[in-house]
Amino acid sequence: MQDETTLADSGDGKPAKPFVSSSAKWGPFELRGKLGEGGFGEVYRAYDPLLQREVALKLLHLRGDDLESEARAVIQEARLIAKVRHPNVVSVYGVDTFSGRIGFWSDFVDGQTLTAILAAQGTMGAREAAGIIVDVAKAVSAVHAAGLLHRDIKASNVMREVGGKILLLDFGLTHDIGATVPSGGTPAYMAPELMLHQEPSRASDIYALGVLLFHLLTLKYPFQRSLIGLPSKRLRLLDERPDLPEPLSRVIEKATELDPSHRYQTAGELIAALSGAVDLTEATRTSPQVPTKRKWLFAAAAAFAVTVGGAAIYFRPGGLSPVGGAHATYNQAQELLDHYYRPKAIEEAIRLFEKTTAEDPKFALAYAGLARAHFLQYWQLRDKSHVEPSEAAATKALSLDRNLPSAHVTLGRLYTETGRNDLATQEIDEALRLDSRSAEAHQALAELYLRQGRTADVEPELRKATDLAPEDWRFQSELGYFYLRTGQMENAIAAYKAAEKLSPDNARVITNLGVALRRSGKTTEAIEAARKAIAIEPGFNRYSNLSAALEEEGRNDEAADAVRKAIEINPSAFMAWGNLSSVLSRIPGKEQESREACEKAISLGEEFRKKAPSDPSLLGQVGLCYARNGNAAKSVPMLRQAVAFAPEDPEVLYLAAQGNEMLHQRKEALLLIGRALQNGLSMRAVERNPGMAALRANPEFANLSGQLIQKNK
Repeated sequence: MQDETTLADSGDGKPAKPFVSSSAKWGPFELRGKLGEGGFGEVYRAYDPLLQREVALKLLHLRGDDLESEARAVIQEARLIAKVRHPNVVSVYGVDTFSGRIGFWSDFVDGQTLTAILAAQGTMGAREAAGIIVDVAKAVSAVHAAGLLHRDIKASNVMREVGGKILLLDFGLTHDIGATVPSGGTPAYMAPELMLHQEPSRASDIYALGVLLFHLLTLKYPFQRSLIGLPSKRLRLLDERPDLPEPLSRVIEKATELDPSHRYQTAGELIAALSGAVDLTEATRTSPQVPTKRKWLFAAAAAFAVTVGGAAIYFRPGGLSPVGGAHATYNQAQELLDHYYRPKAIEEAIRLFEKTTAEDPKFALAYAGLARAHFLQYWQLRDKSHVEPSEAAATKALSLDRNLPSAHVTLGRLYTETGRNDLATQEIDEALRLDSRSAEAHQALAELYLRQGRTADVEPELRKATDLAPEDWRFQSELGYFYLRTGQMENAIAAYKAAEKLSPDNARVITNLGVALRRSGKTTEAIEAARKAIAIEPGFNRYSNLSAALEEEGRNDEAADAVRKAIEINPSAFMAWGNLSSVLSRIPGKEQESREACEKAISLGEEFRKKAPSDPSLLGQVGLCYARNGNAAKSVPMLRQAVAFAPEDPEVLYLAAQGNEMLHQRKEALLLIGRALQNGLSMRAVERNPGMAALRANPEFANLSGQLIQKNK
């Protein structure tokens, strides 16, 4: 589709032409002006009387009598836009049919397309153009992370909003990666493989980004075309613009390589290359009419409030906005999040943040706080129902103020936890660019490094966080978690004790201290710590860890009771069902109950895997359950994947070792159990596990034990 429609103005920066009739309507919507028209449909500026806001309304052209087919097409486009949540992608609100015409409505954006901007101002400088492409690439990365290809990236499908935000528009050609679809697009931006009717890929979108960057800098396209439309002679950027840096030329050439395998393979790689080629610290990513210094003042002022006549006033771009009681409610919610380990603190914080945003819908900090609260609830409980609200609130915060490090940090942590590392890198880098002294951003970067297996880079980032905020328990706790994951149990115990000293009523810290004690073989102290945490707050994790410590003591009936209490608190927790299966397998006569618990763990885990396909604990536990129930075809690849994602996590390695032993893969089981023991798994855990009896009798296991004893002397 070569539809040149926009979602805000007429394309030339002038107001849209009004209708002859001011009463024109489509369903409940008042049509206030036509913004654009193309071969596919028309776009109008419209008013939604129900929600009392302006929207952009796209109505399909009537092509014939097949209304059902046309409806499917526009509904598909609306669904694809809705599938991508990102600050640089417009939000779609709904789709419907009225008076025989199908349409959908989305954000109304007050701005200009890049086509209109280029027509008005001519070519762009390196910083401005690279900054725009970075933002478009972030949107494209989100499209790819959603399993889609955009297929129509071009200047007329990118808009700069008043205030500077860059938005990727028009998903009419978008489709699932790997889907078989007819070729289409705008020839100047189409990669050569598309001209040859070959399968499109992420690299095809990368090619279009490179073309767009060249066009912003030169008003030309990087290739002359042959008679059949294929690229022929390449134009060199430095021949057209000798004033530009040579590294920028190399980025464009790599992005527009004729062979897709030679291009950048992800939008994140392109962003990193652009950041290395051009100094983007002062890149024009907001309206060029707003000086950099003034933008900084606005961003800083958003974090402070003054009191005028008893009413809180927040400074925002555009002036003063009195928010009344919203300020006090926001402060209460923030106080709760600072102590989110306390019972019901997060639930109450969510309620207060929602109240704040209802009172003041333009309060960006409140949306950022709401995003963090939902993320923490997901992080603690693995309750997937909090993933989308967290992402939506963070996206809303950044749509109001893109310079909020806290919102970028939350998105970065959320993307890390749900296996979207490319997006996580972008968000965390942006948070650190905005505030290099943010302890939370350094913590988020450490979490990402840990997930990526970059173990050597984790501790320095956590040390930075603890140095920047020495009185904050969170960063000592995260340091303890790192030591726990890497088998440094004494260091973990010390870090958790330091965190407990800073927050004595912190059941989360005490629970994790108990885990470190258990893994170091101090199971009696571990049971005491678990019971202490339960006395503070009888939560899911507390009972799960009590069960694990009791299991290692051989107190299996008590362990089963404890994990059942965990399940009562969170019946959808696949890990708890897997743990229950493990405990029951050790109790005579409970074999059938063990298998049933395993089936429940598999069912819940597979559903959860749709949201977090790279979670190593999930893969390990569900893979182990498949092994316990004799399904080697499902078990083996999942266990291997779990180890690949967490090659140094002793708990994950132990899950994989047990699964391989059950499947009679003794050699692999011995290798994994050896790595688990070296990384901090308690020998007591292996000795108390009846399922590992045959492995323990193997001479190679005795050798492993001897090597471990020698190493620890």
